[in-house]
Amino acid sequence: MHNLELAFGVNRSFSMRLATAAALLILATPGRAQEAFDPQARVTEALQAVRPIAMNRDRVDWVAVERQARELAGPAKDTIDLLPAYHLIVWSLGDNHSLILPTDGQVDEWIRRNGRDRYLPDTPRRRPSYSEYRRRPVSGRDLAMPNGRVARTVVVPAFNGDDASNAFAQSITDALRSSAEACGYVVDLRGNTGGNMFPMVTGLWPLLGDGFSFPGVSGPGLEDGRVSVEGGQLVGYAQPGAPGEAFNALSSWTADRTIANAPVAVLIDQVVGSSGEGVAIALRGREQTRFFGERTYGVASANTILTLSDGIGLAVTVAYLKDSQGRTYPDGIPPDEPVATGPGSRTDPDDAVVEAAKAWLANDSSCAV
Repeated sequence: MHNLELAFGVNRSFSMRLATAAALLILATPGRAQEAFDPQARVTEALQAVRPIAMNRDRVDWVAVERQARELAGPAKDTIDLLPAYHLIVWSLGDNHSLILPTDGQVDEWIRRNGRDRYLPDTPRRRPSYSEYRRRPVSGRDLAMPNGRVARTVVVPAFNGDDASNAFAQSITDALRSSAEACGYVVDLRGNTGGNMFPMVTGLWPLLGDGFSFPGVSGPGLEDGRVSVEGGQLVGYAQPGAPGEAFNALSSWTADRTIANAPVAVLIDQVVGSSGEGVAIALRGREQTRFFGERTYGVASANTILTLSDGIGLAVTVAYLKDSQGRTYPDGIPPDEPVATGPGSRTDPDDAVVEAAKAWLANDSSCAV
């Protein structure tokens, strides 16, 4: 058995059972002493690591998967040669989110040896998606609405890592609260491919309101967990009555029910995925909230990252993300108002999706003239 240790805690603690909602959990395996290369032993290690935790483990024909993986591994002389076997194991899970994580150097060496970038040419590629809004920084600005009122918009981009997560969360809160005149808000998630959802959600606490909670994840052993916004912190509970564990905390916060009760437009596109979808799901259970744009990518699930003894990472899906009503979104989050990405009116500097959000906000009673 691996010595399982996660970025947010220890296996079988709440952090293993609930923090997987971040879709960026790291399972670290201590390195082993140098030993003769044994491809079949590596396949055994991978199967023993993946099978117990995979969300779809009961839907997989493990006998067939093991047979195929061992056939692929047969001629392997090193880890590079084993990449197809590892890829087969995670691809066979059928969740569209599990994947292998070789280093750039390993990918380059694979291509040099094989003349292609695919490990198994017969397996389908992931669905392509495009967004011009990827890699934006956190930002906020006021939006002039058709009726003369003002809405505040904040861009929430992808975020990976943990070291600067509290500062990232605070930057979102600061961007939200920079306007004293806003009667409504726009959360722009377009281009957010995921990473660590906890600081993203923590930063949006003014819109969620102190005490707002949602289940977070839905998977074996995760049925009773909840995530709650409390006093500028995002706190997780493994089960009712259990001690909470804070994931992220803001350095500066003040409870403000005015913002928590304001109408919110959420902008999504086809690239929003993984933890980006997790943020959308957190907002999905909020009242006075409407979604605009395109259906999200459809990997609204949580991955645990296994590091095998040869250093290869396997990202394995362990749960679906779940909103406050208990709903999961395996096929992506649909917008309430579909709007194609593109320019808007010639008289309005904003794009079509922002324009649709502004029109809805302007008609809300909170923003009525």
